[in-house]
Amino acid sequence: MLVLAVFVAALGLAAADQCCSIEDRNEVQALWQSIWSAENTGKRTIIGHQIFEELFDINPGTKDLFKRVNVEDTSSPEFEAHVLRVMNGLDTLIGVLDDPATGYSLITHLAEQHKAREGFKPSYFKDIGVALKRVLPQVASCFNPEAWDHCFNGFVEAITNKMNAL
Repeated sequence: MLVLAVFVAALGLAAADQCCSIEDRNEVQALWQSIWSAENTGKRTIIGHQIFEELFDINPGTKDLFKRVNVEDTSSPEFEAHVLRVMNGLDTLIGVLDDPATGYSLITHLAEQHKAREGFKPSYFKDIGVALKRVLPQVASCFNPEAWDHCFNGFVEAITNKMNAL
């Protein structure tokens, strides 16, 4: 049964795997390490805030999704904690790019979480992807938009497909 689950997990990430090559993975993981490493702990909230500010500029309607975490006061502890939860989720996804079984489990979890959120639309993943592409080049050198797109779009596709299957 475990072998079947791992096989299904690998198939579930096949679309993402075909686009996010080993070179892309290495590039994205190195980029993310330069941004989200322990030595940058003090900058994480600032970077996360920048990404969410961009998201709200791109699609102001997304702000409604965060009412329960006090989005009206983006410096509130509730909102800051949520920003870090979202960014740490992305950190985890990037960290398991080369582990399809764990990645599949995480994608399933994220799909279930987002499907349960009233008002959430899968297109919002693309909006945050645009926000990330606007902010990350400002906080990291050697940002490779092509590698980022290959891997991030693979996440979006896998999570969206899983949401549709639930």
